[in-house]
Amino acid sequence: YGKVATAIGKMMSANITVSAPDINKSKYTFTPDVDNNMIIHGLSGITKVGKDLIRTIMDNRPYNSIEDFLSKVKINKPQMINLIKSGAFDCFYNNDRQKAMKDYIELIVDKKKRITLQNMKMLMDFNLIPIQYDFQCRIYNFNKYIKKSKIDNYYGLDIAAYNFFAINFNIDLLQPYNQDNILFIIKQTEWDKIYKKQMDTIRIFLQQNQEILLNKLNEKIYNETWNKYCLGTISQWEMDSISCYIHNHELHNLKNIIYGFSDFAELSEEPIINYEFTSKQTGQRIPLYKIYRIAGTVLDRDKTRKTITLLTTSGVVSVKLFGDAFTYYDKQISERGIDGKKHVIEKSVFSRGNKIIVTGIRNGQDFIC
Repeated sequence: YGKVATAIGKMMSANITVSAPDINKSKYTFTPDVDNNMIIHGLSGITKVGKDLIRTIMDNRPYNSIEDFLSKVKINKPQMINLIKSGAFDCFYNNDRQKAMKDYIELIVDKKKRITLQNMKMLMDFNLIPIQYDFQCRIYNFNKYIKKSKIDNYYGLDIAAYNFFAINFNIDLLQPYNQDNILFIIKQTEWDKIYKKQMDTIRIFLQQNQEILLNKLNEKIYNETWNKYCLGTISQWEMDSISCYIHNHELHNLKNIIYGFSDFAELSEEPIINYEFTSKQTGQRIPLYKIYRIAGTVLDRDKTRKTITLLTTSGVVSVKLFGDAFTYYDKQISERGIDGKKHVIEKSVFSRGNKIIVTGIRNGQDFIC
C-alpha cells in the first residue's frame, strides 16, 4: 500500500488525474480511462479486498445499486465498508459517498421491531431505563449472575450474591450449601416468583413507552455502528481504504503561515546556512542550518533505511531520521489484558494514515529530520 500510495501521490503532483475505484469499471489493477483522460483506481488497491473477492465482483457485473451488489456478491462488513469509503459506489449516488454509507448502514443494522424484556440489557447499556427503575435493573443483572450457578432445581449464591440478597430479600428462603464458593442456595421456583414480580414493573414501563423506546433504541444501534466504522471525513475514508486522497488532502485547510509550516517543494535543495561558529577544539567553522517544519500524512516506513514516506499537500516527501530517533517514534506500546492476550494501546507514530509534523532541513530530494 505504501508504494502504491507513493506512486499515486507523485502522479497527482504531476497533475495526472487518478479517479476513485468504480464497482462497474475498475479492474484488478490500475487502468487508463482514455475517454476521460484519467487513471481508474484498481480494486486490488483497496484495504481488505482480496483476489477472490475481486474475481467475484468482476464476474457478477454489472450492478445498478448497493442492494443489487449485495444480492450477487458475498462480502463481509469491513470489506463492504472499505469499498464504500474508497468511492466504489459513488456512481450510484452522484458522488454523495456519505449517502451511500448511510444507506448501507441502514441495511445492516439490527433494528428492533418491538421492545420486550429480551432487550433489557441493550436498553440498560444505552441508558434508556430511567433512574427510578435502578433496583429492577440490578435485579435483572443479579438474575443473570445466579443462573450461572444452577444446581439441580436451585440457584447457588456466592458471597457477593448472598450480600445482595440479604440486604434486599428474606434470607429465610436460603438454604446453607457451602461448596465450590457457593454459600447458600435458593429454590428456582422461589426466586422466579421474586424475579417475575420485579420484572412486571419493567414490563409495564416498556409497554407504556414502546414507541419512544423503540425509536431511541434503533437510533442508538444505528449510531453505534456508524461510530464504529464510519467516523471521519471523506478524505480520511480514502486514506483508510486506498491509502491516498482522491479528494483534498486532510491538511488542505491547514494555516501554514500561522503555524510556521513550509512547502517542501519550495525549499532550496541545498541547506541554507543560518549562521556559523568556530570550534574551540579544531578551529573549524561549523555551519548551523536554517530549519523548517513540514506536515503530512504517513504513507509508508522503511525500518532498514530509517525513512518514512510523507504525503504533504504539495506531494510525496522522503523523510530521513538518524540515530535512535526512528526507533523511538516507531515503537508500539502493548499491554497484556485480563484475557492473557496482548492489546495495542498506542501504535507507532509512523503508522499509515497518521498526520505528523517533522522539523528539519531539505537536502536534495530528501527531508532530513
